[in-house]
Amino acid sequence: MFRKLLSITLVALVMSFSGVLVAQEKPAVKPESLAGSWDLTIEAGEMVLTLRLTLVLENGALSGKISDSYGTFSDVPVTDLKIENSTLSFNLTVPSPPDGLTRTWTFEFQVNGEEIGGIVYNNDIQVSVPVRGQKVKE
Repeated sequence: MFRKLLSITLVALVMSFSGVLVAQEKPAVKPESLAGSWDLTIEAGEMVLTLRLTLVLENGALSGKISDSYGTFSDVPVTDLKIENSTLSFNLTVPSPPDGLTRTWTFEFQVNGEEIGGIVYNNDIQVSVPVRGQKVKE
C-alpha cells in the first residue's frame, strides 16, 4: 500500500513539474519586435567595443547591418540571421582585434523585450566574450 501511494505521489510531482517547465519556456520572438536600432556593448578584458545594430523588416524577412562607434567599419551587413524561439543569432565579417585582420564573428543573443544578451565568438582564434544590447528608443 505504501509503495502504491509513493508511486502515485511521484507521478503527480513529475507531472506538476513538467507543467511548470513548459510554463516557464519563453515565447517565440517575433521579427517585428526586433526591428529598429540596438546599441551593443562588448567587453573583452580592458577593451570595450560599442556597436550599433540596425535590424529592418521587409516582406516578412529580417535583415541587419552593424557599425562600430570608432569608424573602423560602417553599415556592414550581417549574414545567416536567424530567430529561433527567444534566440537571435547572426554572423559579422569585419576587421577585428588584435591584429586588424578580417574575421567572421558569430553573435548569439537571448532576447528579453528591449534587452538582449549573450556571446560573440570566433572559433579560429578561440575568443568568446559577453555582449549585451539595449534597443534604442526612437
